Amino acid sequence: MAAQYAPDKDAEFFAGITQVFEKYPEAAERYALASLDLERKLGIDFSEQYGVRRIEGNTIVTDFHNRESDPPVIRARLCDLWEMQGGQVVCVAWHEAEK
Repeated sequence: MAAQYAPDKDAEFFAGITQVFEKYPEAAERYALASLDLERKLGIDFSEQYGVRRIEGNTIVTDFHNRESDPPVIRARLCDLWEMQGGQVVCVAWHEAEK
């Protein structure tokens, strides 16, 4: 099945997004535009479900939970090692905590 998205299909939308990324280059380094094609194939309905991501080795795993019936997922990144870098204290090693 072919993807339901493409830059030429939504050319005006992608042109607008490109302008925003060019206008705010520092912020653009922290964000990416992603297709929801895989979520649609899985039948994910974001009005009824939400995704929780975690890192496993070199893989990012997303679990989807029902907003109404699943208990809330609380996840945090806890810092294990701090270093001084350029006059700032920066977390350089951490682990994921989940409740």
